[in-house]
Amino acid sequence: MPILQTTARFSGAATFSAFCLARVVNAATPAPASPQVLPRVDVVASPIVAESIVDPFAFGTTTVGAEQIEALNAQDLASALRRTPGVSIARYNTIGAFGGAEGGAVFLRGLGSSRPGGEIKTTFDGVPVGNGVFNHPLLDLLPLDLAGSIEVSRRAQPLAQGNMFAGVNVTAPRVVNEGAFGRAAVSAGSFGTIGEKVEAGGRFGATEIYAGESYRRSDGHRPDADGRLGNALVRVGWKPVSGLELGYLVHRSDNRATDPGPVAGAGLPPTRGDRFLTDGWLQLATAQWARASGEGGVRLYHNAGHANWFRRTTSANPDSLSRYRLTGARWRETERPWESGELVGGVDLDWTKGETFSVPPGAARTLAFGPEQFRLLSAYTGVRQTWNAAEGITVTPSAGARYYRHQFFGTAWSPQVGLVVQKGPWQGHASFSRAINFPGLEVAAFSTVAIPALGQSWRALGPERLEQWEVGVAYDLTGKARIDATLFVNDGRNRFVFVPPPPPPFRFVNVESFRTRGGEVTLTLRPGQTVSLFAGLSYLEPQPADLPYAPRWSLVGGATWRPVRAVTVSVDSSYVSSQRSGAQARAANAINTERVAAFAVVNARVAYRLPFEHRSRHSELFLAVENMLDRNYRYRPGYPMPGIGYTVGASVGF
Repeated sequence: MPILQTTARFSGAATFSAFCLARVVNAATPAPASPQVLPRVDVVASPIVAESIVDPFAFGTTTVGAEQIEALNAQDLASALRRTPGVSIARYNTIGAFGGAEGGAVFLRGLGSSRPGGEIKTTFDGVPVGNGVFNHPLLDLLPLDLAGSIEVSRRAQPLAQGNMFAGVNVTAPRVVNEGAFGRAAVSAGSFGTIGEKVEAGGRFGATEIYAGESYRRSDGHRPDADGRLGNALVRVGWKPVSGLELGYLVHRSDNRATDPGPVAGAGLPPTRGDRFLTDGWLQLATAQWARASGEGGVRLYHNAGHANWFRRTTSANPDSLSRYRLTGARWRETERPWESGELVGGVDLDWTKGETFSVPPGAARTLAFGPEQFRLLSAYTGVRQTWNAAEGITVTPSAGARYYRHQFFGTAWSPQVGLVVQKGPWQGHASFSRAINFPGLEVAAFSTVAIPALGQSWRALGPERLEQWEVGVAYDLTGKARIDATLFVNDGRNRFVFVPPPPPPFRFVNVESFRTRGGEVTLTLRPGQTVSLFAGLSYLEPQPADLPYAPRWSLVGGATWRPVRAVTVSVDSSYVSSQRSGAQARAANAINTERVAAFAVVNARVAYRLPFEHRSRHSELFLAVENMLDRNYRYRPGYPMPGIGYTVGASVGF
């Protein structure tokens, strides 16, 4: 199904409003004066991230909301997360992610660079979205323009999501206000970039409806650096009785990104003109229920798509054509059988099926793999209890575990323990968990289309393991300031790689280990209702030292300022120290020799709110400037990123 050929973007710096009611007392008479409604006060949204929270099980999540996505003038998922502390990105193009590695990917605390197969997982409303054959994220399959928010988990949460070391979850929009709404937005900018978005829906009693479509495209800042993203989404929710909500979501994605190739002298193979095409259909049916003592829900999903890499006519390498299907169910229950206590439990069941073809130059399809199917079952349970330990101090210990059974790769346990201590605005937390990541179809596919000599050695593999420790403290003076400081250690082992002879045979084995440790400090300040500031500092020490996309230091900052009621100014910036780059190959003892220099980038956006809106869907005009200092920087040697660029746009709410 072709996506509407127009171009989309969330425009505008959305705000939330507070109404103040004052009672004036007449000093000359005891009779009270009539209530007086004061003018509405708009409070600016936080820059960079919407919030960072630590849940009662001591696991932290950072949320980037729709307001932050707009303020960052984000063109795709990588650009929306480029300023999030603890997150690194890689990309080639202005719009679109080429493949799932150095051409367009997200890395969390040094995790996520392994290829094929990836330890970071991406989800949409909690269900898997990614390359089902080669088992790594494909960012373009996630609909940024039609997202309610982006949730970043820098470490695994066995009682929430399994089979990953860390994850990124995109949530679908929710309709809150009663009645109908609509919004249309258009934008255009440097490098032949255009975009459009249309959304409509409403809440009508027990029924909620949302429908949206978006399209973006760009010629790119270099020859053959073009890309496009197309998305359409429909979500319906219905509450037939109190305490029960049924939902259905369907999402269509159709995307393309072209490899501009390295510049002359970079020492990399010529790949200019290679194209990476992705498309997919996601269907998600949900049922959620609530009762006096808890809540629960079930999700049934079916996700099918293609990931095709065309290169035989450009770089003389074989085309790689993949087709996959992800199907499964998620069931979760939360029960509070006693005061200040909580039990959670659930079951996840996933089937991954796929096939791939290699098409050499001048030849027909050869080296077909599949269709092959893997099954993974996991079940989890956990408990937490909150006590009043002393005057004003609460203590919440927790513990839980997830059990896995894989069709080919055996069983595993993933325990977790946590502690949260709260006193007024202060919160401390400490936690330990073991993350598990099973090989996917990539090991069987790689053994067929890339290195047939590997044979059936993949059947002897087991899951990769990561021991994760974290401790942190936060001070939250609601509405005025928040500071978070976190220290962490990730100890990885049993990373699977292929080992060539000698001695024979060529085989897959779980032998490699790695470690990342470091810390993050973030500060949010709101000195007034019209000003909000954010800063984040990250330190990372990887072992081995050549782990790609794991910069030693990174610093991000942002500001949102409303000088007058109709104008909002948003600024974001970052500094990233020098780092290794490229994918972390699955070959034993592989060394990453690519390195990129440190860089600093500053962007800005100015929005003018038009004097009409409908049901919180505002209207505005905006101007955004990317890389406003015109810095020369890159995420991979030989792949310079765009210089200074501009975007103008408008949106109308109705």
